[in-house]
Amino acid sequence: MFSRRIAMAVLAAMLMSALTVAPAAAAKPTKPPAQPPPTGERPLTPEEEAASARKIAAADAYLASAEAQEAELVSLACVTPTSTGAEVATGAEVMGGVATDSETDATTQACYTPQGFVTVHARDQTAGHYCGPAVGQVIANYSWALDSAWNKYTQGRIAGWMSTDYYGQTDALRLEVGLEKATAGSPRRPANWNWIVSNLRDLNGNGGTGDELHSYLRSNVSGSRMPMAIPVKPHSAASNYNLSSWPNPVNSVGHWIAAYGWVGLYTGTHYARLYFTDSSRDEGGSTGKFYNSVLSVAIMVGQHTGRFVW
Repeated sequence: MFSRRIAMAVLAAMLMSALTVAPAAAAKPTKPPAQPPPTGERPLTPEEEAASARKIAAADAYLASAEAQEAELVSLACVTPTSTGAEVATGAEVMGGVATDSETDATTQACYTPQGFVTVHARDQTAGHYCGPAVGQVIANYSWALDSAWNKYTQGRIAGWMSTDYYGQTDALRLEVGLEKATAGSPRRPANWNWIVSNLRDLNGNGGTGDELHSYLRSNVSGSRMPMAIPVKPHSAASNYNLSSWPNPVNSVGHWIAAYGWVGLYTGTHYARLYFTDSSRDEGGSTGKFYNSVLSVAIMVGQHTGRFVW
């Protein structure tokens, strides 16, 4: 009887112990629930920095080549907006404006203004946070050699590759992933091409980054025949600079544009131009083709993430 009481007491203690421990063990998950990482731009890894350095070196090599030097002297179709006809040819400084279809195809007036263009077609973004996928669509359509009436991929599909819906925006590294998938196997994508994220830095110590941006744009457009993707604050009230496609100040987390052309050599002024597509008709900006001075875009890049994809 006594032994039975001891056994029952031991059994009761074991049951109480199990009941006490079990809830704590059950409350501790095997791993924490998945949470989105921060949406800000992370630093580039050493491998990504090395890839960027290689692309910058290749751009410098192109600009020093006979091909690039001859392109600066060849008589080309003059790219002059209809509203400001002689500005480029005469060296006038203009910070931005609307690009017409005739000027972006480089056809008609002969002049000696250095320039380079690829033919792209603007797209309106299908959601308020789809500026990145819209740029991806513009670049994919160009890379697959489609005319203005067709899209290779929907913006929704490109947004999936860029994780845009998951994060509510598109950072440079995710946009690069989307461009890789959207242009893989396309006829206009150069052999051995890789999309690269680079930081826009003052590499020559002259106090600005406009000359660097102009060089990378020339190399991408005239050398590789590819557009590039650039993120900016389109019209911050705190800045003296804005995209010509955004006439009014807006509180924006950032905005992507597709750069497809350049006109004029960089002089450290607002003379040299960068041509781009915008997708923001319903977001406070405009949809179509526009230009800004290279200097103003470089400053806006520096006021935002300081990086671009090419």
